[in-house]
Amino acid sequence: MNKRIIWFVLFICSCSLPLTEEYQYWEDLSDSMKSETIKNLNIDENVMMFYMHQTRLSDNETSAEILDTLCAQTTDGNKRMFYFHIMNEVVKNADGALAEMLGVYCIKYINENADYALNYFSKHSDISNGYAVLIATELYLNDSSITDFKQHLEHSVKGDHARSFIPVFLDSIEHELNSFKD
Repeated sequence: MNKRIIWFVLFICSCSLPLTEEYQYWEDLSDSMKSETIKNLNIDENVMMFYMHQTRLSDNETSAEILDTLCAQTTDGNKRMFYFHIMNEVVKNADGALAEMLGVYCIKYINENADYALNYFSKHSDISNGYAVLIATELYLNDSSITDFKQHLEHSVKGDHARSFIPVFLDSIEHELNSFKD
């Protein structure tokens, strides 16, 4: 009899689990939680200087180091959340020479954090479009096909929610690519 109760409870608990993986993003945190999170993270000094508006990104070696750090895959969810927030700020404010070099970093970030990024993009079209423009520019300037990017992205994604957003994201990139040809 006890085994039936245990199995019943396990079944009910499994049915109440969310169907999609929920991620936490920087915007979800209160200001006090953000401060506490930053205090508890071992953040790259250059990234922290950028976050504190003590340095600007341009097309130099320090900027490349910051972008490499932001795009690196990490198992620390809080660090990923913080770095993704910073990366999104870079994407939103990129122009000139920085925008020209940023496409490769957008591709790298998405390749390393596909589910996390695509889940966010599905709820934030402005950020998704920013990445799409930069990725399309990178593909266009290097005369690359979207096919390789698509195959890698499809292989990288694990979750159903992120997988369902892939066509939308790829359509945005293709739309940008087509606008370059006009």
